Amino acid sequence: MRKKARTRKSRFALNLCAGLTALIFSGCASIRQPTNYLSNLGLNTRPTIEGFDVCDGAGCRSISSLDYSKEEWMQIRAIFEPRPENSAAERERINVAIGAMETIIGLKNGTLGDAPRNRRQLGTGKQIDCIAEAANTTVALMLLKQEGLLHFHRVGYPQHRGFARLRLPHNSASVVEESTGATYVIDSWFFEGGAPAVSIPANEWKSGFSPN
Repeated sequence: MRKKARTRKSRFALNLCAGLTALIFSGCASIRQPTNYLSNLGLNTRPTIEGFDVCDGAGCRSISSLDYSKEEWMQIRAIFEPRPENSAAERERINVAIGAMETIIGLKNGTLGDAPRNRRQLGTGKQIDCIAEAANTTVALMLLKQEGLLHFHRVGYPQHRGFARLRLPHNSASVVEESTGATYVIDSWFFEGGAPAVSIPANEWKSGFSPN
């Protein structure tokens, strides 16, 4: 296992998931590639299980460079065995896998105690926000796809909701269902570090979905 941490100046305001984020992530998000989102945050746009970047601070102001051991990746692969029979079942596996991947990563870079939402007072260690969660989940989805574990989905550009619908700004990773072109968000921000994510149709999510 290797871990390198680095910090950089954030291009986002300290008021995370606010004003500037709405300008960056609104508009033509549907035609952007997920690698654009990673690049904007200074993350490696070609992650592999042998080497990938994740945000370990709010706004992705600090970054960890990590890898999965053979044993760790076998744990993730086992989640998709036997192969899901349809896209809905695959999304359920994705939700579980995101939680498992957060657990492995969090033990390495100190983010496992991340609080749900932005309730930092409930967390321990490093805390990340929706910008970082969307990036980290996108990296995880890219790894799942390139390792042949996603058969019914491709990785989408992170979704945004906010002022246009008179709601607080929020970002989330997404997948696109291959057979229909429908977009589903894969949102891990609502929950504490290491908990399964939730998948929900993007339109429902943008209308203000909350698991509570």
